[in-house]
Amino acid sequence: MKTFLTLVASLAFTLGASAHNDEGTTRYRVDASASTITWHATKVTGEHMGTVDVTNGYLSMTDGQLTAANVIANMETIRCTDLEGEWGDKLVGHLNSDDFFNISEHKTSSFTLRNIEALTETKGEATHSVTGDFTIRGITKSITFEAKVMDNQGKLSIEGSVVLDRAQFDVKYGSGSFFDNLGDNLIHDNFTVGFNLVADAA
Repeated sequence: MKTFLTLVASLAFTLGASAHNDEGTTRYRVDASASTITWHATKVTGEHMGTVDVTNGYLSMTDGQLTAANVIANMETIRCTDLEGEWGDKLVGHLNSDDFFNISEHKTSSFTLRNIEALTETKGEATHSVTGDFTIRGITKSITFEAKVMDNQGKLSIEGSVVLDRAQFDVKYGSGSFFDNLGDNLIHDNFTVGFNLVADAA
């Protein structure tokens, strides 16, 4: 049920590095306060949704092409936006537990770019096909999805959504991949992570 996108991988970015290097690469620092990550999960009896904060991240453009990216999400900030008060607190507490994301041991989730290609035919607002590694609960899986990449006068933004299978990350609670005859207690394995990342030239 997460989102969030456990960021463990590291890119060739150095904190405080200059914006341009000799190879014509521009490095961008993700603006955590302007960036958003959302999650949406469904079950037989309904759905839940919420957010997770971005901790930090870096992107790199070479000759106008995105060539590297690493984004870290703070799982300790996971929130539910469709429930309030006691019920919302209970759900968030459950998501924090070992039934779901075991956040006491896995405080972050991450995404690291592996490949990106411009779409030859646009689909909605997406401009690129993106392949990268998602790390959740210390488990890393490579996923391909579509995103909209925009470079506008020193600001870089990437937005879109990706469907993840929680069973691949050993999130077992209420999963038909691990348990039989769950009936109305079944929680679907697939959940959607939405993202809108905004970055400024470092």
